[in-house]
Amino acid sequence: MQNEPGMLQKIKLFIKAFSEFLGRPKTVFDIKDRLKLILLLVLVIAVLEAIIWYVKAKA
Repeated sequence: MQNEPGMLQKIKLFIKAFSEFLGRPKTVFDIKDRLKLILLLVLVIAVLEAIIWYVKAKA
């Protein structure tokens, strides 16, 4: 039981493996999916900022 990695080590290992996976796309579809994800994140952030601006302007 002591040989098992702790939760923090598991998280660090997952983050390292995930970042390595994101660093090298396998196909053209991976690149397209990542681009869609980035665009979706930018859109979500812009919408949230617009909502915050609207609420502040209204108050």
